[in-house]
Amino acid sequence: METKSKESYLLFKLQDELFAVSVHKVLEIIETGEEHTITALPKAPEAISGVVNFRGNVIPVVNTRLKFDLVDYSENEKFVVIVLSLNFNNQDNIIGAQSDKVVDVIEISEEEIKPVPEVGQSYNSNYIHGVIHRNGKFIMLINLEEVMASREIIELQKIASEVKETLEP
Repeated sequence: METKSKESYLLFKLQDELFAVSVHKVLEIIETGEEHTITALPKAPEAISGVVNFRGNVIPVVNTRLKFDLVDYSENEKFVVIVLSLNFNNQDNIIGAQSDKVVDVIEISEEEIKPVPEVGQSYNSNYIHGVIHRNGKFIMLINLEEVMASREIIELQKIASEVKETLEP
């Protein structure tokens, strides 16, 4: 009997939708609050919440709800930041992505992944590389490099590194 290859994914929720990202790209999940506050940046693109301190590094935080054309967070709404290590432009980048909550870590086999339907989506289908159906729910597998490699995020990486330089003694 042939063993089917499975990969681990972090399952998280945005409004009523379930999304998953490869655990190989996740560095940490941080709760926002006194220890980790997001600092807004003037004139930042709408989908950028600001920057946060992660292990002494200033990293940009993407509002994934806005990035996916969902309703923005209300002022007192709780969320977490999933800290990701991504590679674009042949460079490793650390970026935070807001999420309503982390649900679980799940195993997904290649055979479970179905192509993304072309109709009825309010977000960019290039952001999703596949869909699985499990326990009566659809889970969208995110193409992180596509979502995060926009021009505004790359610009913010530069701003974040400039902010860090000004903060260092």
